[in-house]
Amino acid sequence: DVPTGCAVTVVGDLHGQFGDLLHVLRSRGFPSPARPFVFNGDFVDRGPASVEVALTLFAFQLLLPNSVFLNRGNHEERSVHALYGFQRECNAKYAPDAGGAAAYE
Repeated sequence: DVPTGCAVTVVGDLHGQFGDLLHVLRSRGFPSPARPFVFNGDFVDRGPASVEVALTLFAFQLLLPNSVFLNRGNHEERSVHALYGFQRECNAKYAPDAGGAAAYE
């Protein structure tokens, strides 16, 4: 339930753009019980900071489970993010010197 007089902030298609997420948070404020947020999928792929975007959103949802809602988009599906960059980003950031072993399989 959204408290009376409060607006829900709906954010979509961040696509790994951490700067865009920070801009939304700076302009709208951080999620809270009086300021709920809905993130409508496509958190990852294309941008350089998909991991950071996803982890930040997961942390907000764990911290404020009744104020932050995450809807899965098509880019959160394995075959899509394998094609558009999230898998490569994970491997580059977390297994760059692993001798061919991948951090994300």
